[in-house]
Amino acid sequence: MNLDLNETQTLLRDTIRTYLTNEVPFDRIREIEQTDDCDEALWSAICRQGWIALPFGESVGGAAGSLTDIGLVVEEFARRAAIIPIAEVMACSWLLEHHIDDAVSAPLVEGIIAGTVRPVPAESDDLELADGSVTGSVDFIDFGAQATHHLIIARGDHEQLIMVAADGASVSTQPLTTIGRTPTCRARYEGAPAVVVGQADAARRLRSIARTLTAVQCVGSMQTAFDMTVAYAGFREQFGKAIGSFQAVKHHCANMAIRIEGTRFMTYEALDGIADGRASDAEIAMAKAATARAVPEVLMLAHQVHGGNGVIEENDLYFFTLRGKERSLAWGTLDECLEIAAQDVDEPIDWL
Repeated sequence: MNLDLNETQTLLRDTIRTYLTNEVPFDRIREIEQTDDCDEALWSAICRQGWIALPFGESVGGAAGSLTDIGLVVEEFARRAAIIPIAEVMACSWLLEHHIDDAVSAPLVEGIIAGTVRPVPAESDDLELADGSVTGSVDFIDFGAQATHHLIIARGDHEQLIMVAADGASVSTQPLTTIGRTPTCRARYEGAPAVVVGQADAARRLRSIARTLTAVQCVGSMQTAFDMTVAYAGFREQFGKAIGSFQAVKHHCANMAIRIEGTRFMTYEALDGIADGRASDAEIAMAKAATARAVPEVLMLAHQVHGGNGVIEENDLYFFTLRGKERSLAWGTLDECLEIAAQDVDEPIDWL
C-alpha cells in the first residue's frame, strides 16, 4: 500500500486538523470529561460540514469516501482527544452503506448525515433473541448512552448482527468508568425490539472495521504525544542545553517515531485490505496487536522525556496517555489479538 496521500486526502486531513486546533481547545475537552457526555456542539458542527457523510454514496448526499479516508478522519479526531463517537458511527455507517440491505440502511442514512441518528457497535454473548425482541446485557458500549441505535454482534454458534433502537423504554444504560474518561456504558435490554440486519459475514466485517479504526485511534494518540515530546525536548533546557540535543533523548524520540510509523502502516494496510476484501482476521488482529503493544511503550517514553512536567494534568499529554491506553484495550487487547493471529500461524504463506 502507498501511504502517500492524494490531494483530496491531504485537503481533508488539513481542513479537519485546522478546524479542531482553532475550535476545540483542550480546556473545553477537560470540561466535557467531567460530564460523562460527548461534545454535542462539535458533533453538530461536523455534521453540518458533511464530514460524517463521508462513508455514503453521492446519491444520498455523501462523499463516497474510502476506508482510508475514514481512517484519516478518525485519526485527526484522536489527535485532538475529541469526545465524540466518530469512530463508532463511521464503522457502522460504512457497514450500512456497503454490506447491509438497503431496506434496513436507507431509513437510517438520512438521519446519520443530519446528525440525528447515531449507531454505535458492540458485541455480546449474553443476548437472547426471540420473536423480534432481545433480552440480555452488553458491557462497555462506547457512547452507548448517547447513541440512538446499538448495532450488536451477537456471539454464539451462529453469529448474527442485530440492531436495537437504544432510546426505547425497554433499554436502560448504566455509566461505566474507564481509564479513557470517555462515555461508556452497560446496556440492559428487557424485550427490546430488535432486527436481525446481517449474519456471520456482516458481524465479522463490523468487528474488523471497529477493531481497525480503534487501532487508528491508538496511532493518533501516539502521534500527538510524539509531537508534543519533540517540541518539549526542543525548548526544555538542562545543563545549559536543550534536552533534545542529548543522545539518550534522541534515541527515545527515534524509537517512538519508528513504532508509530510501523503501526500506522499496518493499520492503514488493514483498512485498505478490509475495503477490497483481502484482509484476513489474523492480519487485522496483528495490526491491532501491534498498536496495542506500541501505545504504552510510546506514551511512557513521552512521559520519561517530559519528566515531572508530564505527570500533571495541566500538561495536555495526559489526554493521549489515557485515551491511548483505553483504546489499546478496546475491540481486542494485545493478548486477545495475538491469540487470533496464532490460530493461523502454521498456515503456509505466499510471500509473492
